[in-house]
Amino acid sequence: MRQGIDARVLVSPDFSEDAVYDLVFCVDCPQVFAMCELRGFRYVAECHTSYLENRKYLRQLPAACERIVVPSTLFGERLRAELSERAARNIVTLRNFIPWDMERVREDFRRPGWVRTPLLFFGRMDRHKNPLMLLDALALLERRGDHRFFALLCGPQSPEIDMQKAIDRRDLQAQVIVVPPVPFSATDEWLRLVRDSGGIYVSPSRGESFGLAAAEAICVGMPVLLSDIAEHRFLVDGFGDDFVFTLDSVSALAEKIVRIKDGYQEFSAHMERARDRFSSSAFMEDWRTMLDGLKK
Repeated sequence: MRQGIDARVLVSPDFSEDAVYDLVFCVDCPQVFAMCELRGFRYVAECHTSYLENRKYLRQLPAACERIVVPSTLFGERLRAELSERAARNIVTLRNFIPWDMERVREDFRRPGWVRTPLLFFGRMDRHKNPLMLLDALALLERRGDHRFFALLCGPQSPEIDMQKAIDRRDLQAQVIVVPPVPFSATDEWLRLVRDSGGIYVSPSRGESFGLAAAEAICVGMPVLLSDIAEHRFLVDGFGDDFVFTLDSVSALAEKIVRIKDGYQEFSAHMERARDRFSSSAFMEDWRTMLDGLKK
């Protein structure tokens, strides 16, 4: 209502029996399509997954599905290349945003007494998200005698990678901390805690639909190092190549880690300027455009 839209938004994993919805956003959940049609609800498919296998459902969308909603124009272009011409015409962009420019209550967490600088990996630990490249860069720094860093791996583990074996193989038992996923509602405070410890966010991901976790790190002023893919490039566009690295060069990643560590305040200030593109006003502009297009 504060943004001038007369709407009530509910986030729910299921439908209550007596609830009535004007529009349902099915976020990578095709199982809900039939339920929407049974209850007579209008619905759209909101796709955020960068895993090709997990978005194959878009190729067989029911005719009743009104739109395919994507978090960025870059990801929308990728989907257009994968889908039929009819489906591609229904793609609309609802840009991801981070509520850094909105008032919120913040918790006061005590900062851990880390002596080394945390290199934060924040996401699913599988081959697509590629955390092993961060471990390789850390191992290289250790071999070079630079003992200022440790890897902080946060997120769900995958059977694709035995993380403990990967750590042991690189002799990094004392230089890696693995923690479970952080609840979504605590993400902002978690990232600020790592930033206040001089942390650097590292994403060696092989593909993203937007790069939300990286954008969240940017918005708290934490310097980021991102794999050189189009979606990551968008997040730091206009700030040179200091914040991106190629996926085929562990040494380049290690060197950029050192560069950011040595100029931390300068690079943190760049992040505070980069976050303007993730403002709530950009999101609301897309929201209004999308709703206007759905009116019948």
